[in-house]
Amino acid sequence: MKKRFIISILASVLILYLIIWIPRPADWFRGELTFCQALVGETRINFGELWRILLQIRFIPLMICFLITPLHVLIRSHRWIQLVKPVGNLKLLDSFSLQMVGYMANSVLPFRIGELARGVLLGRRIGISKSSALGTVVLERTLDMLSLLALIAVTAILYEFPSHLEHSSAILKEGAKLTGIIAGAIVLVLIYLTFIEDPFIGFTGRMMRLLPGEVGVKISGIVRQFSQGFAVLKSPRSYLLIIFETALLWFLYGLQVLVAMIAFGFTGEYPQVAAAPLLTSFVVLTISAVALSVPSAPGGVGTFHGAVILALALYGIGANEAAGFALVLHLVSMVYYIFGGIPFMGREGLKLGQLQQLNSNMKL
Repeated sequence: MKKRFIISILASVLILYLIIWIPRPADWFRGELTFCQALVGETRINFGELWRILLQIRFIPLMICFLITPLHVLIRSHRWIQLVKPVGNLKLLDSFSLQMVGYMANSVLPFRIGELARGVLLGRRIGISKSSALGTVVLERTLDMLSLLALIAVTAILYEFPSHLEHSSAILKEGAKLTGIIAGAIVLVLIYLTFIEDPFIGFTGRMMRLLPGEVGVKISGIVRQFSQGFAVLKSPRSYLLIIFETALLWFLYGLQVLVAMIAFGFTGEYPQVAAAPLLTSFVVLTISAVALSVPSAPGGVGTFHGAVILALALYGIGANEAAGFALVLHLVSMVYYIFGGIPFMGREGLKLGQLQQLNSNMKL
């Protein structure tokens, strides 16, 4: 665990370094620059210009951008209630509280401990097993992954790549088809685990027995327990509401990016953004969401910013403007998650150190 944490921190530090500075190792090897000059002698970001850009942000769109964050947490909380309903009764305030604790933990602690925290706290609150509670969290995140795959496919098809990126466009459009196949395969696995009485008998069971030692037994046992949290999939009446709320969530995420672009004036200054502002926001959202799946420091520091800057570069937006945009968009959520999460931590009777201990108490 410590090794993974160190690697994730180093990855974020490296990305932040590459965002701010331009390394010139070749000039150092040729003796034209000292090591320090080659390492930090030239910056990509003009901090004076960055500060000027930040001072020019439009206040009203920025406030709207900030207010969208609690709205999508509320929608996510209500959707979680639908996922939990077959195994227990969860009130909206309790669901919102647990979501906020999870977001706060993910913002300040490594390894997405917030997801584990939500599962454990859910089990305690409504009196169900840890495995069933965590199963609902796994299902929730699986829905997010499926919708992200769908978003990748749609944006890759709709986005008009610049002429010098035509080869990349063809590759990504083929990749979009592949993501559709992957999403379909995940749906089939979920259906199999949900509706088959025992998913690890017959052929699947024989495959598991080929694994060394007790590995197959442990995996099948964990999946059986988790699948109890997938019970909502047996109730088709819930599908429409869950699908609607999932789509609404991603729309709100995209809207938040769009409002932030309006706050920075991108929709008026850059013709390619002005031509399709909503599609632009979803391109930025898709690339940043994929980057957040990469191991990084708590809160996605570095990876999120690098991904947003890369996405905005597709629209000809310079490094200073893109860096300011990434910084503000990240802070809009992080400030709410951290400071908004503190009272909910108190409501759940928790301290930050106790969240880290939950990871060691997760024997199923």
